[in-house]
Amino acid sequence: MTISFFQEEIEAIYGVRAPRVIDFLVDREGARNAAGEPLAPEALLVRESEGELELGLFLDDDVVSAADSADPHDPRPLLTAPSSLPHLACAAEGVSHFVYLATRAAAGRPVSLLELEVQAEVDKFALLVLHLWRRGLRRLSPALRRRLFERVRYHSHLDGAELERYRVANHLGGGYAGWLESRYVEGADVEGLLRELRQSYRLGGGEKLGYLGARTRH
Repeated sequence: MTISFFQEEIEAIYGVRAPRVIDFLVDREGARNAAGEPLAPEALLVRESEGELELGLFLDDDVVSAADSADPHDPRPLLTAPSSLPHLACAAEGVSHFVYLATRAAAGRPVSLLELEVQAEVDKFALLVLHLWRRGLRRLSPALRRRLFERVRYHSHLDGAELERYRVANHLGGGYAGWLESRYVEGADVEGLLRELRQSYRLGGGEKLGYLGARTRH
């Protein structure tokens, strides 16, 4: 339910449509057969064959279990509970990766690995801050942002280039989240927030990174 909810929310926020991600979920054995043993709890599996893009999304059992256990429509802020937030943020990133790559591929637009990671950082904040907002808990946005972007650890298997990519994505996503918070969340301007998110989503490549970087510095 939560995985489908994340996709529905992303599509509603950005005005996009993608195939149903739940139809593309891959278990550990499937991921192992496709690309070797997964080293992270979430991985987007991509293969190009005869001019077509084949996608799969691996989420490990803990992530899937947390997603199955949290009802996104419950009036309580279950998606941001300390016990479930790391797993649900991971699920949100996976759904973001899938939707972003699927919609960009359908439009014939290239996507870099950094762009993919940066958008996932933005999306997990957007999804979860709106979840709090609907429950009258908008004031918890700063605490959510710190938990998502400041209390982070990186997997030991990452090589230098991969580690740098994730650090840059975290910096840009966290900085942009802080800018969104000060400009729209604090003033309860949800329509402004949605307009801004849609605008930045449609930027691509270096333009997107430069746009978010400029807001990260201010």
